[in-house]
Amino acid sequence: MKVTIRAFARFKDIFGEINEITLPESASLSDALSDFATGFPDGSGALFSEDGAVHPYIFVMVNRVRIPEKDISSQVLSEGDEVVIYPPVSGG
Repeated sequence: MKVTIRAFARFKDIFGEINEITLPESASLSDALSDFATGFPDGSGALFSEDGAVHPYIFVMVNRVRIPEKDISSQVLSEGDEVVIYPPVSGG
């Protein structure tokens, strides 16, 4: 199945803005992010902590719905889903 991953802000610099990846049927969101990140030199470190979990400060959305950190590993993706990743935002 094909899934689109869109990256914003700092992640856009690392991954590019829009990427389409091919995954096995019933792949989880965590699997998709892991497969995706390994294709970039700084990808895994940008998205995952040393224990293999997605950094808790990253915003992850699927089809415009924010996925809570606790659900990233159990969220199953479908053909045509759009995954969006946002780094933390700060300002002043």
